[in-house]
Amino acid sequence: MASAAERFGNGTALVTGGGAGIGEGFVRRLAALGTRVVVADLDRSRAEAVADDVREAGGRALPYEVDVTDDDAVERMAAHVFAEFGCLELLINNAGIETAGRLWDVPVARWRQVMSVNVDGVYHCVRSFVPRMLAAGRPAVVANLSSVGGVRTVPFQAPYIVSKHAVLAMTECLHQELRVADAPVQVCAVLPHSVRSRIFVDAQRAAPAGDPDSDRLFAWMQEANVASGLDPVAAARHMLDQIAAGHFWVFSDDARGADALRERADHLTRRTEPQDPREMFEVLTGDRSY
Repeated sequence: MASAAERFGNGTALVTGGGAGIGEGFVRRLAALGTRVVVADLDRSRAEAVADDVREAGGRALPYEVDVTDDDAVERMAAHVFAEFGCLELLINNAGIETAGRLWDVPVARWRQVMSVNVDGVYHCVRSFVPRMLAAGRPAVVANLSSVGGVRTVPFQAPYIVSKHAVLAMTECLHQELRVADAPVQVCAVLPHSVRSRIFVDAQRAAPAGDPDSDRLFAWMQEANVASGLDPVAAARHMLDQIAAGHFWVFSDDARGADALRERADHLTRRTEPQDPREMFEVLTGDRSY
């Protein structure tokens, strides 16, 4: 069984949303392994800051400003990467955004933005990079970031939850299609649990819910993320070990990931109604006012 250093240490990786959060954790861990990393991010300053820091520490990284919702921009990025390096051993489709609010209150523009980043962004990268990976004929990996939310349902997060269910389904279909093609491209469904990031803060800043229940839930989630979320680099180390080992299901927290799959399977098998969120929130937050 190959280690992450053996599989990726001398190769090239690209991480979308690599300028912060989980994406930054992947960038830093890969660079520590010796991988050349393309830090792809919508925010050029974030990408440059991470890439500069990696290089100062002796690693190899270069920033690339890209909007993954723009299929032409993603195609240009793929062309640039393969023209520059000739191959790509690891593509991590991590870029994603959150949003809070009751489903009927979510503005149409925000719904479309979440779907465009979280779902279309993954599709655009698959569409542009996979054909080039196949043409290169070398072992490669496509790791798509879903979430434990991709096998759960949670109120006040509907756009995000829907998008992560979609990413998981897309990833499973991609895995099957590449098997039919007998291609040397591995596919991974990455389901992080709680990794420290600014995702909840950024969500409320970009699109405030304005709903007391949504605001309370997101405030609690942000506090819990800060207090007990995994360090992004430590989480990336664990997930990259699983990717290198050839796993399809990849978790930041194995026990919580397995629990999420087991709970989903039980819910579907027994055909139970979705869990009463008032009970769930009381357990999670200790708040009896829901």
